Amino acid sequence: MTQLRHIRWLALCLVLILGGLTYFTGTPIPLWHFEELNNPVAVTSATANALILEDGVEVTLPFISEIPYDSPLFKAAITEGVEINEDGAALGLMWLDRNCGLDPVVWRKVRVNLSDLAGALHPSGIDESIVHPEAIEHLAVYKRIDYEPSSRSHKKNHLTLWDRSNMQAVRRQFEFSATLANPTPLDNAALTPRH
Repeated sequence: MTQLRHIRWLALCLVLILGGLTYFTGTPIPLWHFEELNNPVAVTSATANALILEDGVEVTLPFISEIPYDSPLFKAAITEGVEINEDGAALGLMWLDRNCGLDPVVWRKVRVNLSDLAGALHPSGIDESIVHPEAIEHLAVYKRIDYEPSSRSHKKNHLTLWDRSNMQAVRRQFEFSATLANPTPLDNAALTPRH
């Protein structure tokens, strides 16, 4: 009788645990999400001005005048190579840590725009001829990724949710600056005061 009671107790505990996981995260088992690069090219070295690829091509990053090539997070992003898009954007891969215990995706590797990462890691390396210096100062104060080796995520050279949020703020500033530099006729009409 005691064995039957233990088996029932164990079954009840298992059902409660799986039910709780399903209730809070939507799934009883941990999930994963892995993105990949299309036709990645290995990076042999990096300088403050460019990434030197395996085929000898030097790639500069749009909006960036000085690459934080010695940053551990930037090095982690180019470890598996880079994908170069037709518009000149360079993409790398990074691990993104969970932001909450209720997040069902435990393992997440994402594509990151290296210009966004470089701008968030080293805002003073953003090209002032494209982005207004006051905007760069704002990013440096409020949207900078401060690498902290003691941080659980940074110790593993992973991004946090806050790092990703800062990179998105840098991207929005790049897009806004590009719009100001190259306005379309529709943008000009929107900026014209109405009487």
